[in-house]
Amino acid sequence: MGGMDVLYTLVILLFLGVAGLLVYLVLIQEPKQGAGDLMGASTDLFSARGVTGGLYRLTVVLGAVFAALALLLGLWPR
Repeated sequence: MGGMDVLYTLVILLFLGVAGLLVYLVLIQEPKQGAGDLMGASTDLFSARGVTGGLYRLTVVLGAVFAALALLLGLWPR
């Protein structure tokens, strides 16, 4: 098993860990109240505050890391 195989395995494990954490963070967030959100009413998507705001920002960052790792794994030569 070469060095690149070990690195690939570590990236896969990191990818799976980020995916699991991302699912967890999405599930623990409280849904927004009101049917206006479904109809596209004037809601300010980026005005999250407090703990919810921190979870939102962490979810966005983990989503970006997930996308970057998916791209990396997709372009990795086999």
